[in-house]
Amino acid sequence: MEPTDPNAAVTRAEEEAALTPTTISHCPTLNEAQMLVSLLSSFGIEARIEGENFLRMVGSMVPGSDGIRVQVRQADAEAALEILNPSPGSTTMEQ
Repeated sequence: MEPTDPNAAVTRAEEEAALTPTTISHCPTLNEAQMLVSLLSSFGIEARIEGENFLRMVGSMVPGSDGIRVQVRQADAEAALEILNPSPGSTTMEQ
């Protein structure tokens, strides 16, 4: 039996946490959520709409919910939020 490296277990846990989906936005319509996914994709950030197929079946408005959730990997969450909510002095988009 080989000795286990405790640092390898920590590294694996950190890698798995970085890949865990996290919600960065709640959108009122499926179209708005799709626009956010497209915007993030243009910056190289993989995003998804949680339950998109279900939402297509029931319609774009889901009354009584907290909105349509747009998710990215935990590792990309900070960059995605900066793109969606740029600070006043940032140069994310030129005017």
